[in-house]
Amino acid sequence: MSHAEPRVLWVVTDEKPGHRSQQEGLVERLQALAPFDVHWLNIENLKVSLADVLLQRRVQPDLPRPDWILGAGAGTHSLILKLKYRFGAKTILLMRGAFPMALFDANITPVHDNPPKRDNVLPTIGVMNPVLPRYEGRDKATGTFLIGGINDHYQWDDGSTIAQIEAVCHGQPQVQWTLTDSRRSPDRFLPALAAKQIPNLILISHKDTQRGFIKQQLDTTGQLWVTRDSVSMVYECITSGAPTGLLDMKPLRQSRVVKDMNKLLAEGWLQDYSQWDVSKPLPQTEKRLWEADRGARWLLSKFGD
Repeated sequence: MSHAEPRVLWVVTDEKPGHRSQQEGLVERLQALAPFDVHWLNIENLKVSLADVLLQRRVQPDLPRPDWILGAGAGTHSLILKLKYRFGAKTILLMRGAFPMALFDANITPVHDNPPKRDNVLPTIGVMNPVLPRYEGRDKATGTFLIGGINDHYQWDDGSTIAQIEAVCHGQPQVQWTLTDSRRSPDRFLPALAAKQIPNLILISHKDTQRGFIKQQLDTTGQLWVTRDSVSMVYECITSGAPTGLLDMKPLRQSRVVKDMNKLLAEGWLQDYSQWDVSKPLPQTEKRLWEADRGARWLLSKFGD
């Protein structure tokens, strides 16, 4: 196959938002860098038996034969291995799975999951996402708060979180702040914050946000404050290129997530609320993170014709 001829990529998905986001980020970068004919396949609609593999039965008669197969999530692992042996396609797995990594042609896994050192494994800083970095042209008169909620890693405290938000807004009255919560946020949180009547803060419930709202905020806002329990959101903020700070939360235990957030702070990817003068805008870090792009380039180099 020539480089001008599109590679056929089957993306096998369990449709879980976190897994889908990783796949979308990688696929978008692959398509930006090379010709691909992409087909998304839901595992609920794609049943492949061992007999199908052994008897060389047609699995998806309406789709072109795959060159690459991409999976994310435990439910996709055995399926993409069956498809690998049925079609002889290159298989790519995102995150660690129950099967040995040697069975897959490529694996892209976050460092915090302790992937083995193998030629077919690319360790990433956090999980990949579809966010496009933007380092110039941000609206410095705006800022955004992204709030998580009840979780297994940090103690949620309405009062402490609200006090920090108040301090940032009052410390920078010239900035128009927007805040949105999440499905994990307690129902009482937004009403309690609204009662503070902070003049330069707009509150938007996650129930009222339109598709693409977070993406737009990440793309344009001058600075971001995020709760450290929102791991995927933290990495999306870093990837966006927006100056980002972590609101303070008390850890429940020294979990993988807590250690990961502490590592990001120590390495200078983020600012810590407890160490920052909130009357000053968050600074632009010189560090750059775009793991979806790095993963796409690694795959194209590894599987180059």
